[in-house]
Amino acid sequence: MKANLLTQYSAHANTIADTYRAAFRETKVGDYTVEMTAPEGSTKGGLLALQHLTLRPPSGMSLVVGVIHAGDKRADVRSYESVKAMHEERFKRPLPFDAAAYAAFAEKSRAILSAFGLAVTVVEAPKAAAVHPRAEDAADESGMRRIASSGNGRTIAIVAAAVVGLAVLALLARAIWNLSQ
Repeated sequence: MKANLLTQYSAHANTIADTYRAAFRETKVGDYTVEMTAPEGSTKGGLLALQHLTLRPPSGMSLVVGVIHAGDKRADVRSYESVKAMHEERFKRPLPFDAAAYAAFAEKSRAILSAFGLAVTVVEAPKAAAVHPRAEDAADESGMRRIASSGNGRTIAIVAAAVVGLAVLALLARAIWNLSQ
């Protein structure tokens, strides 16, 4: 098996992740397990060194509660209110752990990440914006979403043309192959 060679940035990001995982091995936020991703190879000088802090429930989808930019020496951890709003929007039910449990997790995360020289910022929930209907999102009489010709419709047409073009090329290649045999 070929071993992955890690660059300076990816090795640093993996060290952060290994230390973080070890510190949270026995710690949970409610029933959620704390995890951090790490790059598996080159990060192109830190450009691709983005790591995610996640809370994974016993079953179901994980919550991304923070990001680490090791190349930029910074980390963003979502506030409890931000995580609560995201969870309620996505799962249509309340967050299954309280603010105190999340605050303990966030503080421990801050301490570990700061020890690696990362500037840790708590990211608040975005303010609710007024919803302005757009023409391409409007529904017609049948309730179906219309595809605007200036946006999604053009993209779909380009993708469809590319698929048809590839199919024609495949048929031509097959015909040429059969003729050469």
